[in-house]
Amino acid sequence: MRLGATLSAALLVTLVSACSPDHNENVQKMPETIEITPNQSGKALLARYPHQIKLLNRPPNVNFYSVDWPRNALGTVQIKTGNHVAVINDVLGISGSDDPNFAGEDIVEWHVYAGLATEEEIPHDLARQRFLALLQEIRKAGWQRYVGRGHPRLKGSAALRYALSSPTYALDPDYPLSLQEWMSMPDDTMWRFQLENAYLRLTLTRDAQRKDVNKKGAYFVKLSLNGANEEARRIVGPARRADWQAALPEELKLLKQDRERAEQVLKQQGVAIDESYQDPRLP
Repeated sequence: MRLGATLSAALLVTLVSACSPDHNENVQKMPETIEITPNQSGKALLARYPHQIKLLNRPPNVNFYSVDWPRNALGTVQIKTGNHVAVINDVLGISGSDDPNFAGEDIVEWHVYAGLATEEEIPHDLARQRFLALLQEIRKAGWQRYVGRGHPRLKGSAALRYALSSPTYALDPDYPLSLQEWMSMPDDTMWRFQLENAYLRLTLTRDAQRKDVNKKGAYFVKLSLNGANEEARRIVGPARRADWQAALPEELKLLKQDRERAEQVLKQQGVAIDESYQDPRLP
């Protein structure tokens, strides 16, 4: 099942508001850096950052762990997977949640909300350069590109062209977008990675009212981190979440057929397929 990570305009406004200096009266208590991991223990997290992590419990007994940074003192998040660490700067906030149905997996998903500068507005080409540098930071930390299992295996500009007509398709992180390509990308353009049974999605959103290339724009990046079991549950979809292990083989078979059909059409159009790409194993 194809699920795209989206960050609505309303949520962007909420994030900026929530992270304003007036919203947080305890700026002096905020750590500059917080470390998150896939399937992180909530208890260990609270013990490590007792004054920074906010814990809320909401029906049906789901725990939410969050941190908000003020706009004038943005945070840094280290995404750690095994011995691999990717550093995310200019962070507005983070939010993680568990699932009582899979209590042994602790925090099943993290969301990190960040900008591309300490200032709200940034020249578009500088935003492009900083975002490409962020992608390379993630790659240098050991993360590999992940192609959706029902999607064709495309690289570079071919992946970009396909994504323009298929919004749930994730771009190639090693492709250096030109400024013209950068400005042509729709909102919620996505990049996906995997590393050691962990999965990471980046979604880029920009202010629709500030798209003049000759003026400054405003950008927001959402990163979503989860483990392999949660990725499998995302694949089967919410209707089969409870019995995901039974549902997964058939869903993977259907997605494989989707990919084969899409790649066959593209081959007939003369588009190169990256046949060296292999899907990572799932539980």
